[in-house]
This record gives sequence, C-alpha cells and structure tokens, in this order.
Amino acid sequence: MTTLKFQTENAKLNKSRVRVAAFSIPAGHACPFAEGCLSKAHRITGKISDGKNATIRCFAASDEAKYTSARNARWHNYDALRACDSTDEMVNLIHNSLPKENVIRVHVSGDFFNQKYFNAWASVAKLNSNKYFYAYTKSIPYWVAYLEESGALPSNFNLTASYGSRYDSLIEKYNLKYALTVWHPDEAEKLGLEIDHDDSHALGLTPFALLLHGTQPAGSPASAALSKMRKQGIKFSYSK
Repeated sequence: MTTLKFQTENAKLNKSRVRVAAFSIPAGHACPFAEGCLSKAHRITGKISDGKNATIRCFAASDEAKYTSARNARWHNYDALRACDSTDEMVNLIHNSLPKENVIRVHVSGDFFNQKYFNAWASVAKLNSNKYFYAYTKSIPYWVAYLEESGALPSNFNLTASYGSRYDSLIEKYNLKYALTVWHPDEAEKLGLEIDHDDSHALGLTPFALLLHGTQPAGSPASAALSKMRKQGIKFSYSK
C-alpha cells in the first residue's frame, strides 16, 4: 500500500516546543500560481532554474537541488497524489498516511496544485478534528473557490496567503490573512507587520511578514539584501 512521506520535525516551531509534522511536494513543479519566487530543481539532476519573473529564489527548491533524498521524497508524494482518480481517493491516501503529531504543516515545499487536491486537505482536516493543519499558499483561486462553495474553511485548517502569486489581488478582495516577504526589518516596521521567525504567526489569525532568506543567486538584488542584513548582524536564516 502506498503511503505519503512526512518530515517529523520542523526546526522553527520546535524552538517553541511544538512538535510538527511537515508535508512536502516538489517546489515550483507543484506551485501553479507562483511568480515572484518560482524556482524548480530538476527531478533527476537537481539543477535549479528560476522563473522569468522571479525576484527571489525559493528556499525549498534550493534544498531539493542540494539534497537528493528530499527531492526524491517530494516527488514520491507528488506522484502518489496525482495517481489518485478522485478527491475521495486523495483524502484516503492523506488520512491513512498522517503521522502521530497533532500539528501538521501542509507544504514546506510545493502548494495546492489543483482544486481536487485543495478540497482533499480540507476534508482531511474535517476528519481529524484532534489535529491542527496550517499552510502558506499562493494557490489563492482554489481557496476562494472553496470559500464560495462551502462558506468557510474547517476551524482546524489555518491558511496564510503568500504574496508573490499571479492572483495577489484576491488577497485584499477576500480579506485573507497574508504573509509578505520583506528584504529588511525596516520594511516590515513601515508596513506595521510583525516578523515571524518561528512559524508562530502562521498559527495565528493576523497578517505578518517574513524576512528574505535562503540561498539567492549571486549578484542578484536579493543576494545583496542578504549581504546587507548579514553585515548589520540581522538574523534572517532558519534552521534546516
């Protein structure tokens, strides 16, 4: 029987003594609406490529380029999900693969790649009221379609709209909770947003900022921003 693979630790939230299981599928390949951070690692070689409109490189794609085991695990999950013929089949696959942890991060890498898959996770949350599910997403059209059909997400399914998609305009239109990546703490302060360093804000209900992090292309504006923060002694990286 095929089961999905979860990462049973999340370094960021573990600092807050919250044990988290994290689920991932391939960065970029499974991100249908990403634009500003669109990056992909080749399935076989791991060679990374950035989208034509990308301004920052996705940290998850960099991980896949570096770690073959992570890349293979994410493709295993993606292949298994795409082999499902219906939402119900996806629900059964996910539900039967869930680990023991009570907090599940849906996608350290990847995103909701179609409506059927989005709906499946919402159904899994309903089936597991004892667990708490959270996710960052740029697949805002699927979120909006679900809201228009069902009225609200399950109370234990907390989504954060991630700016940098092709449908950012829907965030304000539907008053969605959001996260915005900033290139310096001063930018967050001007916007009146707190910076989340440990995913605790992702478990909350208000908008927040994330500091630019990861490995950025040499010579890029994003790389220069990281260099500036490094020289100023600003912590911007996260543990693996």
